[in-house]
Amino acid sequence: MQQPVAKQFILLKGRPLMWWTLQRFRDALGDDLEVVLVLHKSLVQEFRDLERVHGPAGVNQVVSGGAERWHSVSNGLDALPDSGVVGIHDAVRPFVAAATISDCYETARASGSAVPVVPVKDSIREVHGAGSHAVTRERLRAVQTPQCFDIQLLKSAYGAGYREEFTDDASVFEYAGHPIHLVQGDHQNIKITTPEDLLIARAFVEGFGKE
Repeated sequence: MQQPVAKQFILLKGRPLMWWTLQRFRDALGDDLEVVLVLHKSLVQEFRDLERVHGPAGVNQVVSGGAERWHSVSNGLDALPDSGVVGIHDAVRPFVAAATISDCYETARASGSAVPVVPVKDSIREVHGAGSHAVTRERLRAVQTPQCFDIQLLKSAYGAGYREEFTDDASVFEYAGHPIHLVQGDHQNIKITTPEDLLIARAFVEGFGKE
């Protein structure tokens, strides 16, 4: 990101990026929402310092992350009760729509899982060795977060252990034999991972201020 701080702590219109993300969830689900923040242990003190400057982020518990995403989510699940619905969201997706959050939680509550997806806009080619071939994009979807699940089922899926092919929570849940239910995502629900993404994020925030 070419920034001196972790990307979730980059200031966006005077507030750390993660504060924007958490506010979306409070707006969608209310103050009764229980938030467990999974954070690398080297960033915990910086997070506490930012709360003193910018006010509470809206986090109930902070737990240490792990070597891979799987381990971090597993640590977060250990801090949760054994029943209900859990939504797992990237801290650097600050513009997820409240409607998307609500749809994911409601679908997971009714069906056991919910994963937001959007149609792929670009033409896609699959690379194999020195060659490649076109892939029909009409059947492809880009996966977003929050990915929501029945907590008991997800904990059981994570209890089976780590595999390298697990790329997200849906892949863990699916490997355990559970169906994945897709819901309509939002193209504005971008993940801030590059300097170019940060420029887009700043443009979004400026646009919100004009609404």
